[in-house]
Amino acid sequence: MIPNHPIRDALLGVVIDNRVSDFYYTVGTHPGAKISGEIVHIDEGIEKVTPEEAKSFAQSLITFEQHEQLLRTKNLDFSFEFNGARFRGNISFQMGYYMTVLRQLSSSIPKLSDLKLPVIYEDVTKVGQGLILVTGPTGSGKSTTLAAMINEINANYSKHIITIEDPIEYIHPHKKSIVEQKEIGRDVPNYNTALIGAMRQNPQVILFGEMRDREEIEMALKLAETGHLVFSTLHTRSAHQTISRIIDSFPAAQQNQIRLQLADSVVGVFSQRLLKKGDGSGLLLAKEIMTNSTAVKNLIRENELHQIPSVMQTSRREGMQVIEQDIVEFVKNGEISLEEGLKYANNPKYVRDNVQ
Repeated sequence: MIPNHPIRDALLGVVIDNRVSDFYYTVGTHPGAKISGEIVHIDEGIEKVTPEEAKSFAQSLITFEQHEQLLRTKNLDFSFEFNGARFRGNISFQMGYYMTVLRQLSSSIPKLSDLKLPVIYEDVTKVGQGLILVTGPTGSGKSTTLAAMINEINANYSKHIITIEDPIEYIHPHKKSIVEQKEIGRDVPNYNTALIGAMRQNPQVILFGEMRDREEIEMALKLAETGHLVFSTLHTRSAHQTISRIIDSFPAAQQNQIRLQLADSVVGVFSQRLLKKGDGSGLLLAKEIMTNSTAVKNLIRENELHQIPSVMQTSRREGMQVIEQDIVEFVKNGEISLEEGLKYANNPKYVRDNVQ
């Protein structure tokens, strides 16, 4: 990071002081700040961003080596600290110009109780082995939920934990556990190499940022079957779609085998969205929770995935729920509008039928 860049330093100061969640710096418009889910333009005394400013701003955040990588791949994920605040960043190109998007991260790792997550999130961290997935679109809080779950293990159990991230977002101090955090590009070249190396280092818990292709999914399943507790993410909308996506990543000849592996190894799938509060004061987390009950295990084995939402809907005693159940509760309590809830529902009819 280049020291003393006046425009960057002033804008990051505004981001920190106003608790901005996301910051956008792109050519042809004013810098943008997302606050409570809405983008606000920073235009007081500031001109629209020029191509030269966009390039200078982007370069000021990264090292020479990172810039070389950006020019090769046209996309760069990174993280950095500024005045005590931690940021995750992405630099890409649009219309040939540099574009920077930053997300401000919490300075401390939240506890599961801070996030008001139900006890099932804590329960799954006690499991000795298996696969735990947190899913949802970009910006739905997946990294924060995963960090809280890893923190729960770190604070309460003597484990060897390895995280493989692109980039590292939350820094975990050693507590009862020993935590190794490896960043793609800095500590390891890619996820596959890191996962192969992790198998030789005898960890009990492994987190890797995202299952991006079939090879990584295969490795995650293998690790989960061989005595590791594996955490990862997928960009899927629901629990049963997550299972479908994993199975469909494989050729037809392998899919039955993968179904059997999943039925035995999946501990839980937690799908989530952040919904805008009706009064504009912030965001609410809506959750979908699937645990591997006997009924769910059988449906995966028998390829009856379309029946999983019905089982989840009627299994609240086992900690399960569909996302619509949170949405209905938020609408009934006046915390979100019906329109906002319907935007994020996988089954809008369920919401309409139950908010009356």
